[in-house]
Amino acid sequence: MKAIAIIPARYSSQRLPGKPLMILAGVPLVVHVWQNAKNAEHIEKAVIATDDERIQQVAADYNIP
Repeated sequence: MKAIAIIPARYSSQRLPGKPLMILAGVPLVVHVWQNAKNAEHIEKAVIATDDERIQQVAADYNIP
């Protein structure tokens, strides 16, 4: 059975604001999470769910739904 991964990405977290956009190996962290999710064995599609325009823009830049 296949599943859809919905990745929640909040910019305004309490412990580490902006974490989804932190750069790791030249790529925003939220992109790394999405790539790993979409490559998981039973994941048919992975999407990012956010309420922040900055994260939405990064997703658009990387063609992430």
